[in-house]
Amino acid sequence: MAAIAVSDPLLDLGNELEVRVLQPDDAEELFERIVGERERLRRWMPWADTTRSIDDARSFIEHTRATEDLDGLGIFVEGALVGGIGLLFEGSGIDGELGCWVVSSHEGRGVAARACGGLIELAFGQLSLHRISVLVAADNLRSVAFVERLGFTREGLVREGTRADTGFQDLVLYGLLEQEWTPAP
Repeated sequence: MAAIAVSDPLLDLGNELEVRVLQPDDAEELFERIVGERERLRRWMPWADTTRSIDDARSFIEHTRATEDLDGLGIFVEGALVGGIGLLFEGSGIDGELGCWVVSSHEGRGVAARACGGLIELAFGQLSLHRISVLVAADNLRSVAFVERLGFTREGLVREGTRADTGFQDLVLYGLLEQEWTPAP
């Protein structure tokens, strides 16, 4: 995998949409978004219940800044934090795992699709990854449809692969190979 120089913003996706590395100063805004969306997020994202303070959000940001992963990225619209996105690199150096969430007020507006598309483009281009995977809760039908619209292929099921507020959940494993990726026009 090629090294990347992280700029600010990491991705300028046009129309006031940016993906950038979260800074410690973003902890309060991140925490506010999580609190505001906790009931919606907790069903799918185990970290929603464990982020109980601004210090928890700050610790997450500091932890992700200390790794080589592209985790701890914020999605910003007109300078306001509206979600998070990340790419965790797998040990082989040829693949990574993508994750993303947006606040409900920005769902259905193409924000997540543009942010994911930009990060996928970066991963297959500048980072020279060969494969990207996504794990989605099997009963999260909206996310399943979203991942499939991005071009990912269902590869398998991870039985009881995570625990959320409703108990253990099955996860669907999706994969996308670099030769399968078709960037948006």
